[in-house]
Amino acid sequence: MIANRGISIIKCECGFEILVIADVQVLGRAIDAHVEEHRKKHQNPEKAEIVANRVQDNLLKQLFEKIAQMNQ
Repeated sequence: MIANRGISIIKCECGFEILVIADVQVLGRAIDAHVEEHRKKHQNPEKAEIVANRVQDNLLKQLFEKIAQMNQ
């Protein structure tokens, strides 16, 4: 079993985990791809956008909190 020390993740409300890595482009694409999965689950475009925005906001909030913790 691999220890979880030093490994940072952000976790979506659905339980999906995204590894926080230093490559901002790769991390951004991972977040965008996951947000898009949530968007596609809804046929109603307005509801899809509301859900996608909520998921994205939550993931970015967690990411900024992780970055702040790393800089302390």
